[in-house]
Amino acid sequence: MKKKLIIALSSFTLLGGMAIGAGAAPILEKITANLNWGINYNISGKAWSPVDQNGKKLAAITYNNTTYLPVRSVGEALGVAVDYNGNSQTLTLGEKSDTTPITSEKIVTEYSSYITKDKQFTVQQGKDYLSGVVIKQINSADKGFNISTEGKYQKLEVSVFPVDVKTEISVRILDGDVLLKEMIIGTSDTIQTASFDIGAAKKLTVEAETLKITGSDSSIFVTGDLK
Repeated sequence: MKKKLIIALSSFTLLGGMAIGAGAAPILEKITANLNWGINYNISGKAWSPVDQNGKKLAAITYNNTTYLPVRSVGEALGVAVDYNGNSQTLTLGEKSDTTPITSEKIVTEYSSYITKDKQFTVQQGKDYLSGVVIKQINSADKGFNISTEGKYQKLEVSVFPVDVKTEISVRILDGDVLLKEMIIGTSDTIQTASFDIGAAKKLTVEAETLKITGSDSSIFVTGDLK
């Protein structure tokens, strides 16, 4: 379904809400087209209107009897990641072929969580994951961090390692109030991994809490890649 959707989008849409630099001028061709404000849209049976990143309503463009829609707005509505590389002038829809570490994006930590490159945490089972986030003082209250993904990614591959686990820990990845994935880390576990669709989320929240109340707090190390 996603592959079919991406093919349809790539043949039917134009860049929307993206700036193309002056360096693109030699490959641009001037045309005469019309903004078409008369089109009504329905997505999954519900009325929808394309808007830019500031919420301003956008119109389709009609040219040579073909209608073109703003790709970023359509991608967001359908849960398809949209990213544009100005240097290579490459538009990517859906899952990327290359991976980006979660720590390459803006991360906001809470409480005693922190980003680290300390090999004490990053080297796990003989592999150096290079960077990640340590969540400390985990108890029956939510502890965690946020990742700003800005709708650029379709997939998250995440690994969670116990650092000091006293009892089972629930690790949840959310898009707003929507739970995308839950992983349970036990006292005897060495690693939990998961790979799943994040539906072009703009911000992910990683939360951890113990499933039982204990007298001691726990700690985990979270790392992963975005695609």
